[in-house]
Amino acid sequence: MTLPALEPAEFKRGPGGRPTRREAARRHIALLNSATRLFLDHGLDAVSIDEIAKRAGVAKRFIYARYRDKSELFVAAFEHWAVDRLDVLQTFKPPRRRAEFGLVKFGHTLLDIGLQPDALALQRLLFSVAPRFPGLAEQFISRNRRRGVAEVERVLAFYADRGEIALTDSPAIAEQFFISVIGIPQRLALLGLRETPAAEKHRLRTAVRLFLDGCRAR
Repeated sequence: MTLPALEPAEFKRGPGGRPTRREAARRHIALLNSATRLFLDHGLDAVSIDEIAKRAGVAKRFIYARYRDKSELFVAAFEHWAVDRLDVLQTFKPPRRRAEFGLVKFGHTLLDIGLQPDALALQRLLFSVAPRFPGLAEQFISRNRRRGVAEVERVLAFYADRGEIALTDSPAIAEQFFISVIGIPQRLALLGLRETPAAEKHRLRTAVRLFLDGCRAR
């Protein structure tokens, strides 16, 4: 899923010439989408606040009223991006079939999100800025890591409640499931490589079976 192009729109103002609250919220979303697109396409260093403001159709003071600097906007932009992707996970309903079937289906959803071009571009961008801005990368990970893990926990809890698996340490087990499913496919994709659909499907089923063998209720 790629970010949609923004439609040009007049900046609506209320009494006294100030933007209405609804318009300010719309422009804020436009700002975050524009910043995300520019960062993904050109990197952190090459993009200026002036360029972001122009692309979003807002004044620089509109940006600085909300963010202290470009790095703070960077984190906010990708948090906004991540929340949109989490919406897909939040709507996933575990099938009322055996755990293996449901977790394979859920694994496909994780792969669909994690292997999107923008998701891979974000990973590469974080890797490139982390050595120079460790605080920025740490801030992004710490503020967003729990959100994704919580959705994995929710799905695993469904099968734990049915007595199929045991969750002795839910967050750690959820992370292991995520890594088992998406770790190698995403690493290959970051290098510009993809397995065949049949190979990806086989890898996913193998990962789910090994995972279940480790946490199946005894």
